[in-house]
Amino acid sequence: LAPSKDRGIMDYEGQKLAEILFYWIILSFGAVGWVIGYIQQDFVVVFYAWLVGVTLSVIICVPDWPFYNRHPVKWLESVPDRRQSSTAK
Repeated sequence: LAPSKDRGIMDYEGQKLAEILFYWIILSFGAVGWVIGYIQQDFVVVFYAWLVGVTLSVIICVPDWPFYNRHPVKWLESVPDRRQSSTAK
């Protein structure tokens, strides 16, 4: 689907937020899973905790949620091409 004018596109600040969220969700789930897996002496717990973190971060970070569109980019108006005006003379 092509983005329409009614639907926002993730802005640069939203991209930064998504990257930070993705990083910290995976890191925290991995760390908690590692501690629990170390206590239980089971690597599968570490893997499952990491997998839950990855799944959650993909659900939160991949779709273009409205909170990623808080700082829309204001583009400048297009400048007319000078070559077109010189050939018209």
